[in-house]
Amino acid sequence: MTRKSANFWFRLNRTLHRDIGYLCIGLTLVFAVSGIALNHIADWNPNYIIERVEKPFKAKNTLSDEQLNEQLSTLFEFNEAIKASYWESVQQYKLFFAEGGTLTANFSRQTAVYERVTERAVFKQFNTLHLNEAKKGWVVFSDIYAGMLIFLALSALFMVKGKYSPWRLKRGWLVIVGGLIPTVYIFYV
Repeated sequence: MTRKSANFWFRLNRTLHRDIGYLCIGLTLVFAVSGIALNHIADWNPNYIIERVEKPFKAKNTLSDEQLNEQLSTLFEFNEAIKASYWESVQQYKLFFAEGGTLTANFSRQTAVYERVTERAVFKQFNTLHLNEAKKGWVVFSDIYAGMLIFLALSALFMVKGKYSPWRLKRGWLVIVGGLIPTVYIFYV
């Protein structure tokens, strides 16, 4: 290979690495943010905000539905429209609100519990992509993105010439350690 063709390939590699790298920045941030969120799923729900409020509620289960609805709405200071209500059992009455919340009155425990589940904006959508719940076209796109990351990793090995090259012993160990970390973790942890 002549020096001129070697320089051509070196410049082409740098240009492709730079441009593909810019393209991957946004994608990498989406996958990184959702990855962190999904790694801590035991600590919080990254897809939904679950609001739960429990209050003491002393009432008789002999009241009419309208009276119960009024007492429960007053207890929780709601102005939401009631969508539906029903008796789950003799000791448990449930209200459904038009905007999605539920309220359960338990007469044996003398408590009322309000619950509302709302989607976390952005996180839920990021996690849907990260977990490939979108399917179809996203599989193809994810494979292309993975290919671009492989290209970035391999092309990075040829970005720098001379004493700062990863082929030199000073920096080559970083490449080796980067590969050993997941390997050691898988087999020894």
